[in-house]
Amino acid sequence: MAKKGSKFTNYPPEFKRQVVEDYLSGKSGGMSSIVKKYGLKSANQVLTWTRKYREDPVLLTQDLRGRKSTGRPKTRNLEEMTLEEQNTYLRMENAILKTLRTLLNP
Repeated sequence: MAKKGSKFTNYPPEFKRQVVEDYLSGKSGGMSSIVKKYGLKSANQVLTWTRKYREDPVLLTQDLRGRKSTGRPKTRNLEEMTLEEQNTYLRMENAILKTLRTLLNP
């Protein structure tokens, strides 16, 4: 895990592809020589890029760090629902309110 306030290095997709292809060709030597040659922070970067490259080379262009916001839950609009959906929704809402009432008034 990164330390607070540390900066992440973003590498361009072409650079990642070049490093991976150089690693897979085996002409530059082992992992440590590739890390030194390209000035990378760790060998794990090369391994991660290689795994993504083998799955699908397009994955090297995507940055999937961090969680994406799911946002606030959508409110239900009864007018846009069919009658069956309205009936199901209102029954569920009624059951929740009944359960809440029994919990608050034992």
